[in-house]
Amino acid sequence: MLRYVTKELAQKIVCRTMEIIDCNINVMNEKGVIIGSGDKKRMDQIHEGALMVLKSGSSYEITQQQADTLRGAKPGVNLPIFFDGEIVGVVGLTGLPEQIRNYGELVRMAAEMIFQEMILIEEIQWDERLKEELVHQLLQHEKPLDALFFERANRFNINLYLSRMALIVTAENRHNVMKLVKKYITNNDLYAMLPDGVVLLKSLEAGSASSYAEQLEKQLRASDFPYKLSAGSVQADFKGLHISYQQAKDALAVGSKLYPEAGFYSYSDYQIPILLHQRAGFQENHDLLYHYEKLKEYDKKKELIETLTTYIEENGEGSTAAKKLFIHRNTLSYRLDKIQDITGKDPRKVKDLFELYVALLLSKIS
Repeated sequence: MLRYVTKELAQKIVCRTMEIIDCNINVMNEKGVIIGSGDKKRMDQIHEGALMVLKSGSSYEITQQQADTLRGAKPGVNLPIFFDGEIVGVVGLTGLPEQIRNYGELVRMAAEMIFQEMILIEEIQWDERLKEELVHQLLQHEKPLDALFFERANRFNINLYLSRMALIVTAENRHNVMKLVKKYITNNDLYAMLPDGVVLLKSLEAGSASSYAEQLEKQLRASDFPYKLSAGSVQADFKGLHISYQQAKDALAVGSKLYPEAGFYSYSDYQIPILLHQRAGFQENHDLLYHYEKLKEYDKKKELIETLTTYIEENGEGSTAAKKLFIHRNTLSYRLDKIQDITGKDPRKVKDLFELYVALLLSKIS
């Protein structure tokens, strides 16, 4: 945690305070070294006046006569920068003391306010990192959560027993995604950065999972940068969040293969393809995939595969499938007969149609 003035912070103090008063400002660290200055030539020099301040704990003025005898010093006023009763650095104003003395306290106060602001930002960022670490622990769930996990959750007032759903947003610029996600979170939502995006554990104490996912997708579309959004199932408490997260990952992986043009994939819509994806390497699936391979080998123009796909999408409704394909109902019937001749499976029968559907899915996700 930041507790002393850094070079970056020192220069920020210099820039801001030089807007207050028209004279050079130096900032020295706890060792009396100049680490920020309006005069770059003075950087990294030991400032004797700062050493005096650090030793005495109070302001120290340097006259022109004294400056001639002190190392790295010019006429001016030097004041301690305090934080929690401790001197963390020194701020110096260059000029004749009688001309700038009245500005010294104002500049010191400004320096302390800037330092306190940075401390607050640092603490907030530290808390953010700790919260993200808690989220990663919830997602991995490789071993039982220890007492430290629950202690931290309690410290951040995280209610682990709320219903939540895992959402994953992937995009080229994950920082832009994080900014967008943060606009639509509530106090009980948890989130963390992933290598290629953001995971959000959305609290659902009010409202539905589907409506929130739709709202987030709408905002992502409006943001005009490429994205993919996926959602797992709602879990009653923290114990199931790793399951919801895995479901969201699976939905993203499978959905992207089946419908690459889509932007949102929900686990509830892809349970069968996900199940097949998980078992795609097993021997018993190979016979089903063989039906598709036979169809593909015969169907050079891909008319039959398109017909079968549309027929499935239209729930076996012949008239609507024919309309969508812009073909006569008799042509559809002829093609379905042809599919039966090639595969041995009749698309008009529910069991056979399901097996053909599985074959189509396996061909895309295997």
